[in-house]
Amino acid sequence: MTTIIFILISIIIILMLLNIRLKLRQPSEKHHFMLSDSLCLHVSNNDVMQFFKYCSANLRLLLESKGIDFKIRCEPESMMGWIDTELLDKILLLLISDTLKRTEQRGKVTIDTYTNQQYDKITIKYSDSGSKISETNMLMINYIVVFHRGTMKNEYDERQGNIILIDIPIKKDAYETEQLDTNISHDFNIPNNIELRVPKIEIPTGIEEGNNSLREIIQAPHSADQEFLRRAIQCVNNNINDSDYDRQAFAADMGCSISTLYNKIRELTGKNISNFIRDLRIKKACKLAKENTDLRVSDIAYQVGFKDPKYFATSFKRVTGAQPKEYFNKLRETDA
Repeated sequence: MTTIIFILISIIIILMLLNIRLKLRQPSEKHHFMLSDSLCLHVSNNDVMQFFKYCSANLRLLLESKGIDFKIRCEPESMMGWIDTELLDKILLLLISDTLKRTEQRGKVTIDTYTNQQYDKITIKYSDSGSKISETNMLMINYIVVFHRGTMKNEYDERQGNIILIDIPIKKDAYETEQLDTNISHDFNIPNNIELRVPKIEIPTGIEEGNNSLREIIQAPHSADQEFLRRAIQCVNNNINDSDYDRQAFAADMGCSISTLYNKIRELTGKNISNFIRDLRIKKACKLAKENTDLRVSDIAYQVGFKDPKYFATSFKRVTGAQPKEYFNKLRETDA
């Protein structure tokens, strides 16, 4: 009997130890749970290379302010493909935020984005001269990449730093039907019955809404969130014609860190900082088009902070579903 009791006690102890080991290994899986609760794959047809250039440009000043040399190269310069811009933006933010902690002054960061011969995927090669990237961030990035139907490899050398290779499919047939944003048409001809999704800019004066939750915040009296959002919109509108106005300048104007600004803007509007700024620029463009019927598309693009009218057209179509010229004509017809 004593032997049986001893065996049972031993089994119980072993099971307890195994349970403790499993609990100790759960933090990374907890990150996966947290991510899976907040992630939703929603791909749309975009100019992939211009997207990376735009996002990276917003990060350039932040890196260079820390004395880090930053380069981005895209081959080809422009290429359409199906991607989830929100998820790729998360990947870039995780990489950059981790790099800032690990990389000394005079360090280097390089992003190379290129396609394969079949033009059915893109490769993002991210390299830096810092210490080894944190395991937690590596797990989170890998999880997002896999969620986007991609793959990732990473290497670290004490002398060279980190090299991270991310492959993402960009063909429409790589994704399920429910994951495709087909509301944004990239044809050059707009149907006659196009629904004008004109951004609302009338409540209250000087404040523009982005979605229903934003309306609720604006209408809530004396709300701290209302005041934060009012200031954020005012900061962007005050610099609407400045093409160099980016996350760093925005955060400085708001008197907070970039990460705090990102989290608060995401919480209040569901958008990242780049899209928040972009959407306000697009809304201002619509307002200018309605008020000044003689303005050309390129004139409006420059006045709302776009250096390249072609990229303005791409961004505009991504937001409204139509090319700016046809969209502006429709807007003006409704006011005629």
